[in-house]
Amino acid sequence: MGRVIDGITAWVTKRPGITLGALLAVTVALGAGMGLLGPQADSTVFLPEDSDVAIASGTLSEAFPDSAGLTNITVLHRGDVFTPEGLDHVDRVLQAALSTPGVDGRLALDQPISAVTPVFQQALGVEDLSGISQQQIDGVLGAVEGDPMLDAAIGGLSGTADGEDLAITSIKLRALNDRDGLTEIELDLADAVAAVDGPLDVRALSGATIDQESAESSSSSMTQLLVFALLVIALLLFVFFRTGSDVMLALAGLGITVLGTMGAQGILGPDGLGVIGLPNQMTSVVPIMLIGLVVDYAIQSVARYREIRAEGESVAVAVRQGLRGVLLPLGLAGGTTIISFLTNLASPIPANQDFGVVAAIGVLFGLVVMLTLMPAARALLDGRREARGVVSTPRPVSGAIPGAGPLVERIGSGVARKPIGVLAGVGVLTIGLGIAAANISTVFDTNDFLPSDGESIEDIEALDEALGGQTEVVTVLVEAELTDDRILRNLFDLSAAFSDELSRPTGAAGDITASLGGLFQDWSTDDGFDGDNYDPELLALGADLDQGLTLDPVGVQAILDRLEANDPLGFARVAVDNPDGEDQTLIQFSALTGDQDRTRQLVDDIEGLWFGDRDQVTVTSGEIIGLEVSDTMTSTQTTSIAITVLAALIVLMVFFWATEFKPMLAVIAVLPIVVVLLWVLGSMTLLGIPYNVITALITALSIGIGVDYTIHIIHRFTEELEHRGGDVVDAARVTLSTTGSALIGSALTTALGFGVLIFSPLTPFQQFGIVTGLTIVYALIAAIVVVPPLLVVWAAYHQWRAGALDQGSVDLDAPEGAVPDGTTPVAAGT
Repeated sequence: MGRVIDGITAWVTKRPGITLGALLAVTVALGAGMGLLGPQADSTVFLPEDSDVAIASGTLSEAFPDSAGLTNITVLHRGDVFTPEGLDHVDRVLQAALSTPGVDGRLALDQPISAVTPVFQQALGVEDLSGISQQQIDGVLGAVEGDPMLDAAIGGLSGTADGEDLAITSIKLRALNDRDGLTEIELDLADAVAAVDGPLDVRALSGATIDQESAESSSSSMTQLLVFALLVIALLLFVFFRTGSDVMLALAGLGITVLGTMGAQGILGPDGLGVIGLPNQMTSVVPIMLIGLVVDYAIQSVARYREIRAEGESVAVAVRQGLRGVLLPLGLAGGTTIISFLTNLASPIPANQDFGVVAAIGVLFGLVVMLTLMPAARALLDGRREARGVVSTPRPVSGAIPGAGPLVERIGSGVARKPIGVLAGVGVLTIGLGIAAANISTVFDTNDFLPSDGESIEDIEALDEALGGQTEVVTVLVEAELTDDRILRNLFDLSAAFSDELSRPTGAAGDITASLGGLFQDWSTDDGFDGDNYDPELLALGADLDQGLTLDPVGVQAILDRLEANDPLGFARVAVDNPDGEDQTLIQFSALTGDQDRTRQLVDDIEGLWFGDRDQVTVTSGEIIGLEVSDTMTSTQTTSIAITVLAALIVLMVFFWATEFKPMLAVIAVLPIVVVLLWVLGSMTLLGIPYNVITALITALSIGIGVDYTIHIIHRFTEELEHRGGDVVDAARVTLSTTGSALIGSALTTALGFGVLIFSPLTPFQQFGIVTGLTIVYALIAAIVVVPPLLVVWAAYHQWRAGALDQGSVDLDAPEGAVPDGTTPVAAGT
């Protein structure tokens, strides 16, 4: 290992020009990949690929291209809707929507349009609403109270929000296995309706408009926050370094890191090698995360170089020894961070997997950048000044924060003298916050990724106030043998349950709009949707069902065959009668969105109405995708944390065993991070911050930040312990007065770098900024307060093994530097 480190340091310091040229070439090559970055992925990227909902969604798209994958576009009309001018505007908006290219061929085959204007046109017997009077409109509205049908038609599509009238027009479109094409049509429709002049405020709300606003807001806000973070860090670096060249080099390194990482993401993405998916909300936070993490590498590199220069060494010696001093701890910390991020590959959520890959590449590249750029540039700049005799002794970074050095030095002495008491206190605190962490809430709401002051949130809240919420199309996939009359009875029972408000599942906004049971009812009753669509023979075939008798498969098949013969297109929209395998059928209805508990109850109600095998039924929708993600996170939360911690522990244990035969140092490095995790999760519970797809990143980030700090303390402590003859108290004091002081500056820079996320318009990123700030503070406390006592106990154990305790050379509670019997302490690890 020593030869490898010596080889790297020699190359970087003796050939700084070549090193910087190679770094530039790699950056240009990676940066070219930014042109391959695609648009931000939609919310389906959070759905586990092997989940029942994901599989059912794929099955529905293949089996029912004409009816599955429906999207609901809600056009909101705000203002004086129920006036001649208002209704005319609503009607013209509807015509503009239907005239949008591509809409006509994608309209849902069942109940594609719901609007208030057809009600007035039919009631008044007119086509053109611009010529009607206010008196006529008031007459229709007055008749609503005495007409349940009018009440349902108008009342379900209008209400009041923010003190003004609001009416909606709902348009259902089919995906037809072309989700990208549907998205384009949705956005074109939104532009078309907004362009219609009139007295009302008109906007369209759909999955595509929400995703577009989320992507635009995420991209623009992250760019602004990235610039803000760089400015904040530039100011802090100037406070620590007090030299413009070091500040500019560090900022250049951060810029190169972000550029190279985003380029690598493009190269690995769908338009490149296809290893990962499109950018998503989680990968969008990687640049800011890298700034917060990688700046620490720059600070530690500069701090060690200046420390050696302050001892009177030449520039060449200081650069070489400084790089050698930080290469091992930074490389080890960075490697552990990379492994921690890569554990996301075990996550069932595709977005998590992509985040892990991008973040790991970013940390690796950032580590390489800072360990080559900083020392190579210093060797060139300071080497030339030294040759001219104008180089000055740099100011130590450890003294950048007034009073920090003496403070942490006293802390080091105190915790080293009373390690058991300190660890006991930490244990009590950890148990308390660990109990709180067990009650942390896990949620996933795609609306959280919308800007709090954006149009989509405003529209969603208006729908909640006026109509009780936005609606979406829910599709239930039934996979079972349809000739089993129990299946047919279940379908009929579901239809009956939806038709009665008392038995209708929670959250359902009305009757079933498409199902095999509904198709049977339409053809077996003479008051169906069309008077000509009545088949007495079909009614006779199903008579035994009404009498509660059991039909044999032949009888059920006869019903299915008769339905398919009467209406082949209608049958294909709701059922697949597969003679060679399992049959499939669907049930569709509209449901309210925006309440995860209500959605969960909806799923439970539908499954409760299905008598028999629950595995035959899968309920799907956008809200249910969010529920599935939330449940997946809850079920894998403990496992993912355990995998991350175990991976870091194994990596460090192998390293310390192979290089120093001291594997317990790995436990000392990782155990405080487990403590930090419990502190963070417990604090999240107390602050009401949920464990969601963004705040869940704190697991890997805690390892990344915490291990960096603990390894620096461990590495410096073992060095000082050897130099000071095994005096553990003195070693702890010097370690914290030097490395500990630098860590305070590093933690402050990292915290404020991440802290800019608090100003994000997106709630999850605001929460992530708060949680990251807590993590950094806790990781610093653990490094300063928890690691030294553990090291003292570890050192005492090794000295005891070496026979030091038999000589009375170690007393953990003795005054600083005191050694019983005048003996010389034995160095730890001997």
